[in-house]
Amino acid sequence: MAVWKARSAIPVAASQIGCEGLGLLRNIILARLLGPSEMGVFATLAITLSLLDMLSDLGPDRLLIQAEDGDRKEFQATAQTMLVIRGMVCSVLLVGAAMPIAGLLGNPSLAWMIAALGAVAGLRGLLHLDFKRVQRDHDFRSSMIVELISAGVTTAAVAVFAKHIHSASAFVWISLLQVVVLVIASHGIATRRYWLGYRPEIAGRLFRFGWPLACNSLIMFGALQGDRLVVLASAAAADLGRYAVAFQLTMVPTLLISRLTSTLFLPVLARSQTAPEKFAARLDQIAALLGLIALSFTLCVMWTGNLAIGILYGSAFQVTPALMTWLAIMQGLRILRAVPSLAALARADSLNPLASNVLRLTGIIAAATVGLSGWGLEAIAAAGCGGEVVALIGSALLLHRRQGTQPAAIWKASSLFFAAVILGWLAFTAGSSMAARIGFAGLTGGIVLMAILNFWRTTGSQNASTISTAVVETRAMLADGGI
Repeated sequence: MAVWKARSAIPVAASQIGCEGLGLLRNIILARLLGPSEMGVFATLAITLSLLDMLSDLGPDRLLIQAEDGDRKEFQATAQTMLVIRGMVCSVLLVGAAMPIAGLLGNPSLAWMIAALGAVAGLRGLLHLDFKRVQRDHDFRSSMIVELISAGVTTAAVAVFAKHIHSASAFVWISLLQVVVLVIASHGIATRRYWLGYRPEIAGRLFRFGWPLACNSLIMFGALQGDRLVVLASAAAADLGRYAVAFQLTMVPTLLISRLTSTLFLPVLARSQTAPEKFAARLDQIAALLGLIALSFTLCVMWTGNLAIGILYGSAFQVTPALMTWLAIMQGLRILRAVPSLAALARADSLNPLASNVLRLTGIIAAATVGLSGWGLEAIAAAGCGGEVVALIGSALLLHRRQGTQPAAIWKASSLFFAAVILGWLAFTAGSSMAARIGFAGLTGGIVLMAILNFWRTTGSQNASTISTAVVETRAMLADGGI
């Protein structure tokens, strides 16, 4: 059963990796075509739609999967009716808020684009939830097909019609195409007839289940995208465009690392939750591995991030070395933050990641303060890093308090991370002094070597390491026909 559940998660990881990769490719094409200012407007539209989408998400598709009676046709019909109502409400809100938002941002041309996004919200309400319902039987392939078709068709359309794209209004047409394909694919793959219905008792359950999710979505939005919201409110469109590009370039690998880590290691930790010594040993290995990945990723982005932006997006999107460094540190800390979250979730403690995201909002408050005071993009990103530090410390301490798990491995990985980052920054900014640069680079390499040895020590201390176990199980899943 454990292997079956883990095997079933492979299509989920595949669809997430595919959709994120196609989204990154799509944005690279658009950035090349539009330039920083129009990409700033593009990001404004994306943030507006994303915020409303998260705030209105009551999660009927998730209760459809979780509820014992979720397979009933009446349950699915009521859930689909809730989606339709949500779509209509979001459409009305977007149309009504179009002029005020455009006026607030000082860009009247945004009004018709925001209003047009109401059609996107309305069409999304017509999704057939059958591809979600089959997840009750651990069948995630339907979801993978629907999501990858939508992302693939949209990316292909952007590539084909690239020469006709000249403004950020392309976001409206891209979003419309994506949601139309998504809805058509959801109906095409369904095994049940689409119909709407309404049972008051089911609707009540859906609302009671969903409103905490909507509140949590607001917290998640602030934790993940609050920095960009601050930039939107305090900087010019071109600055937002550059910040959004740099942020996405650093965030996408971080999201993929976090999702793959969760897919591979959460089941391994969960099976050890009743054996404290084995659980602690495996957590040490994961902390050492993610610490090594975090510091390597951060150093790589710090030293080569602007070069990558220049190659992929163009030199117009390059940012200052200080901003790139702060963004690299921010994402490295998010990778580290996965360690206590995984440990907590393995013991069914969902409060820990929620509390961590709440603590992360301290960075958004600080970012808003410095951003609206005119301190610049670097100060906004630095404040975001401060929020990540608070969230990491709080998550580790909460794990110790609620689960009794010693956070020593987390502190060791974090110490090596900060030591490598500080020395790496000194090597990067040592100016014309070649001796100083070589010296700091050598010290940075020494810290990385210490992190590698720490990982090697934790892995070698057990007869069967967590990493080997996860890899062996993954091979077994593929051999057993998981995808």
